[in-house]
Amino acid sequence: MNLSPNGSLSISHNVTNPKLNPIYVNDAIVTVTIKGSNGVEIVDESWPVTLPYVVGSNGDYSKSFDPFTSLTIGNIYTVIINVTGIDGLIDYCEHECRALRKIC
Repeated sequence: MNLSPNGSLSISHNVTNPKLNPIYVNDAIVTVTIKGSNGVEIVDESWPVTLPYVVGSNGDYSKSFDPFTSLTIGNIYTVIINVTGIDGLIDYCEHECRALRKIC
């Protein structure tokens, strides 16, 4: 995932549980938080933000955000995804992303 202070961003996550059949989880609570390299949440949102389920998908959760103007090009940020399923599924992911200048 690329982060850019110049444009809107969509954050998505796919949730599966290999113990289920089908494996796709469509009823979880999925949240996202973005932190700077100092471990502090960026100021553009009130974190964590819930990613809503994409209706009719196979476990996809997604949300579009306005530009994160507090990002500094070249800096590393951590995108943290937390998942809690009603069946007891717990998941946690971290993605390190560098803020890049968007060039078209």
